[in-house]
Amino acid sequence: MFSELLRELRSKKGVTQVELAKAIGVSNGNVGDWERGRSKPGYEALVALARYFEIDAGRLLELPPLPSSPPTCDGVPLSQLESDFLAMFRLLPPDAREEIFDLVHFKYKRIVEQKKESIFWTYFDENDGSDDGKSGPAEGRKTRDGTA
Repeated sequence: MFSELLRELRSKKGVTQVELAKAIGVSNGNVGDWERGRSKPGYEALVALARYFEIDAGRLLELPPLPSSPPTCDGVPLSQLESDFLAMFRLLPPDAREEIFDLVHFKYKRIVEQKKESIFWTYFDENDGSDDGKSGPAEGRKTRDGTA
């Protein structure tokens, strides 16, 4: 119930009704009425309360929490492996994080360079990586060592 939640938040913050009223720009009578359940705050007062207590306004409105969406990277949901890796990474000290980042960056660069050097990749379209179904190198691509 809103009145109970407001009383609890105010008590945890250690402020009186008068102090809360002054902080959010309403009369102390308003705060008293809200806590007794006689009335409810309007939109502006709800926003002020949410900011003052540093909570989501939905909590004050007693809305159920929104279902959480899975974490994403570049719009793609993270797999459990990726989520676990990120969680472990965050627990590392900064110097270890830097070392891991450098290692991943090195491996990534090495793989990208290998793809560029391999004749295998001449058979795929640069834009989408798909095989165009034709035999030989992709249109406009040069062969390596006179193959194809």
